[in-house]
Amino acid sequence: MPTGAAVADLTIRGLPDELHRYLKQQAEANHRSINRETIALIERAMKGAAEGKPRLSAAEVIAKASRFAALPVCDGRSAAEMIEYDADGLPK
Repeated sequence: MPTGAAVADLTIRGLPDELHRYLKQQAEANHRSINRETIALIERAMKGAAEGKPRLSAAEVIAKASRFAALPVCDGRSAAEMIEYDADGLPK
């Protein structure tokens, strides 16, 4: 937030539980409060809109993630088996 910028409060009523869970998970993953995460998401959406990039809604993101999670596992190897490591234990 720019220094000296005006600050307003916003109350969201009727927030669907699924959206609240998503915001909470994102906030925890990014080490932010739900309020700060919401601001970051709005700022990112504004930046994307200014750049002409289409953005997915939270519901669309959740739907895509659910579809991806339901895909079958085609490769039974572990991540360690898929990535070859050198003698120092670093990926090649």
